Amino acid sequence: METLATARRRPHLVLAAAVLALAYSAVTGVTQPQPAAAAAKFAQPISNAVWEAGMTYSIMWTDGTPGSRSLRLMKGQATALQQVARIATVDGASGTYEWTVPADLPTDDTYAIALGTPPDIGYSGQFTITRDGNGAPSPVGERPPAPMPAPVPTRP
Repeated sequence: METLATARRRPHLVLAAAVLALAYSAVTGVTQPQPAAAAAKFAQPISNAVWEAGMTYSIMWTDGTPGSRSLRLMKGQATALQQVARIATVDGASGTYEWTVPADLPTDDTYAIALGTPPDIGYSGQFTITRDGNGAPSPVGERPPAPMPAPVPTRP
């Protein structure tokens, strides 16, 4: 076995070993494992938003992985979401999709939206879809009606 003192006298051998290790990695594809890409983070819908069936809303996210990704409507307990419908296939880096909520979805407050596939998958917060039109509007994306001007006083 070579000692450190012997290795210092032969630096060309240390360099040759490093070059061989690099060549082996390039040929075999054996490298250090890479961390999984970050999952998309949803900006809309936010937790507890209320979306009305039949209306169009913007689904918005950041940090999506480029390429074709599945955008899906999920429902159920946060730890056991089940797919309800495939919304669309989108470019994960696009960051937005205009979606018309199907009019036949039942009212429920455990909906969520998923983008991607494991391990690169992101989920929105859980939100409500209502069919009765009596739900509160989503806090983002809708404008309140303009205030009415105050009446002008008249003099007799």
